[in-house]
Amino acid sequence: MERIYIVVTPFFPTPTSWRGPFCYDFVKALAHQLELRVGVGEWRVLVFKEGDGSDDEIGGVKVHPFKALRLPSNIFPFLFKRHNQKSFLKKVETVICSTFNLQPSVCFDAIEVCHAHTANYGIYPLALKKFNSKCKALLHHHDPQSFGLNTGIFRHCWFYNLIQFPILRRVFEKIDCHAFISEMVKKSFLMAPYTSWTDYEGYKKQMRGLPYRPAKIKDSIILHNGVDKSVFREVEGRRPKVEGQFVIGCVGNFLDWKDQMTLIRAVAKLKDEGRRLRLRFVGSGPYLEECKRYVSAHDIDAEFLTEMRHEQLPDFYRSLDLFVLPSYFEGFGCVFTEAHSSGVPFITCEGQGTEDIIPLCERHLWFAKPSDEVDLANKIEFYMDNRPTQHLTEDQDINKLVGNFVEGIVK
Repeated sequence: MERIYIVVTPFFPTPTSWRGPFCYDFVKALAHQLELRVGVGEWRVLVFKEGDGSDDEIGGVKVHPFKALRLPSNIFPFLFKRHNQKSFLKKVETVICSTFNLQPSVCFDAIEVCHAHTANYGIYPLALKKFNSKCKALLHHHDPQSFGLNTGIFRHCWFYNLIQFPILRRVFEKIDCHAFISEMVKKSFLMAPYTSWTDYEGYKKQMRGLPYRPAKIKDSIILHNGVDKSVFREVEGRRPKVEGQFVIGCVGNFLDWKDQMTLIRAVAKLKDEGRRLRLRFVGSGPYLEECKRYVSAHDIDAEFLTEMRHEQLPDFYRSLDLFVLPSYFEGFGCVFTEAHSSGVPFITCEGQGTEDIIPLCERHLWFAKPSDEVDLANKIEFYMDNRPTQHLTEDQDINKLVGNFVEGIVK
């Protein structure tokens, strides 16, 4: 008998874009770990995402899109809840019936887990549970603010938040298990909406003193974004050295919270002090042109590369001396552990989830203050002069992480 594990996510590569590789790596590792389990029946992992068009196959993984309605900036994400749930269920029924030759009346019975990524997708596991109460509903949180207080055009509107928070809370409390990509994300979720980004006094002022009750969750786990070490690994003589040149790399979309400009300003400061550095960026986005203009105006040696496929990233990392992403709104960036697994240390900002894996005694070396180019420049300069070894407290091999996760989730 087939045992089906459904993953429904907004993050997954497409034939024209390789964004969301951490979900791709997770699905590949999940399928492998489920195959290793001894039990009755064969496990199958099916991937669904909102979107138009026909089914795609990405790196050996089939992705099944279903039509969903969303307002711009994801305003009122649950406005079309019933329509989106029906569209999802219809697509699931079609895929399962055609793949496993099952009748519609029993197709949902084979689903044992529905694993949704991000808060707004929590409606999909709950839709499946109405037809199969034994299906485990799991919700995966990637952002430091699961309640969306820091995103969308109405993020500072007290009345909008007053409407949204109770809806999200009801969804969260019906979920069987919540997965958080770091302890920081879990802590922020439990403290929501008054997190380190919006303190309690600021929240009370914004919400005009109206009370807020945090969600009471049934169960939770920590699941870091692991690394596929068959792809990301250190290679002897990883890059030809250019005499006197120090290469810093950064991977990420050019969004305000990724804050590549702080890195560029830090390098400009070091350049003015006589340091010879080269920047290599991978990514695109609304702040790309602004960064290019600053680099040109300050005569900084920088290379801007467009988005590249996942399997090309190891060579990019291995071309670097140091990886730096000064983002101030990360849950647990997989790019950091990818760089480390490729033999390149990383510098990140304080409070971005990587506290889980950096020893306390080393954090002063690798954590810079958010949006502080002087502090970041000092961290980079110290590494250039001293080349300390970066240690992690835990192995971030995705197969080990997902193997432990499977043991706890799938009985």
